[in-house]
Amino acid sequence: MTAPVEYADELVPLKQAVDLTGLDLLDLGCGAGWLSRRMAGEGAASVTAIDTDADRITRNIAKDGTTVRFLTGAAERLPLQDASLDLIVMMKSLHHVPIAQMDVAFSEFARVLRPGGKMYICEPAYEGAFNEVLVPFHDEGPERAAALQAILCADGFDIIKEFDYLRPVDFTSIDDFRAKMMHLPWLKSRITPMVEAQVETAWKAHAAPDGSAAFKSRMIVFVLRKC
Repeated sequence: MTAPVEYADELVPLKQAVDLTGLDLLDLGCGAGWLSRRMAGEGAASVTAIDTDADRITRNIAKDGTTVRFLTGAAERLPLQDASLDLIVMMKSLHHVPIAQMDVAFSEFARVLRPGGKMYICEPAYEGAFNEVLVPFHDEGPERAAALQAILCADGFDIIKEFDYLRPVDFTSIDDFRAKMMHLPWLKSRITPMVEAQVETAWKAHAAPDGSAAFKSRMIVFVLRKC
């Protein structure tokens, strides 16, 4: 069995899986908008970016120098017209959809996609050293499992491609990790002294002698096509 390829730039496997040229596409769960802006420069006809965080969308609009259209919205209630898209990209965002709303979300995906439209869904595997350090304060096991199940059971879609790859995630120290990962607004648990101790123990198990840590996080990709 061939080992997964490592990609520091996650636009590369996306472009290898789907030709973006001339497409009307959606970056759903766009976050800071880095992927939206990158895709806008890859020949897409139009790029819409949606996130539930209105403040983040406002910041994206303020700094955007491309033609990306940034909107506030949710997967289960997309502020888009019927059959208006050729491609929906979800980069590590499907598991953020409430589990009870995942079926509703896929109905929305089918509604806004044109016949034969595609979805590129990338989800982090629930495994590995990086996940072990995250679990004490942000255990996404149920959500990630539900996301994979929703993909496999999605009505109106065929899975036309599936592959995985490794994403490098590096930190100079545990303080670097804390600053980047332990103060995000969507964390599932409070950062208590007990949680800090658990994170430090997990960190030491994987850190280099200088205190830095280099992780490889496995990403699972599904390309779906609307029937």
